[in-house]
Amino acid sequence: MGEPRARVYCFAHAGGAAGEFRAWDDLAEDVRVVSVERPGRGARFGEPAAEDLVALAADLARTLPLDLPFGLFGHSFGALLAFEVAHALRASGRATPDRLWLSSFPSPDAARREPEVRHLPDADLLRTLHRRHGGIPAEVLDNPELLAIVATYMRADYAAMETYRFRYDRDPLPCAVHVLAGTDEHDLHDRLPGWSRHANGGFSSRLLPGGHFYLRRPDNRRAIVSSMREAMTSGITTTGGH
Repeated sequence: MGEPRARVYCFAHAGGAAGEFRAWDDLAEDVRVVSVERPGRGARFGEPAAEDLVALAADLARTLPLDLPFGLFGHSFGALLAFEVAHALRASGRATPDRLWLSSFPSPDAARREPEVRHLPDADLLRTLHRRHGGIPAEVLDNPELLAIVATYMRADYAAMETYRFRYDRDPLPCAVHVLAGTDEHDLHDRLPGWSRHANGGFSSRLLPGGHFYLRRPDNRRAIVSSMREAMTSGITTTGGH
């Protein structure tokens, strides 16, 4: 790969790490896909996990190199985090993203439907979330040591998400928003269009085959990265959706 023309910074789901997007950069050609690691996991495992989403977003926003056109991609919890990173960038006077890709998360001002889980015991927490979304390997659920480790940063992410309060006193972001979800996430679909209220650079939506972790399917992953590359190198905002 030569010099990148643009970057897309990626933020993983609750409990997830930067490794979720390891394969994406190989598909992006002249757009660099950068996985952003949160404290408490991966290369930052020794750091305490953050339980304040807005503070975490501000900390991450300070670390992003912004020497190229850039976008932000977030999946699930990562979508809300990417949204707040964009606001933190604007509040600090730094450049704002050209585009946001927000995956499998309702508009941040939508009423919450899922019961809060952050106070559950470790095993109940992970099994509840596995029933809700899937994605937690059996070797984690069946191994007390692994379960305790994963529950620690999963709980921190859910504490950050469940204590988050949307701010109504901010202007929409000056960028395009592209909303994605799995076709099987039926309870989520009616809460996706609300994202159009929070940015004024254009809005699109797209459903891809699968459930909450639809983005792990190779065909879906290729489709997402291809659309990201096209958008970041075309400079054209697309409005519409399906």
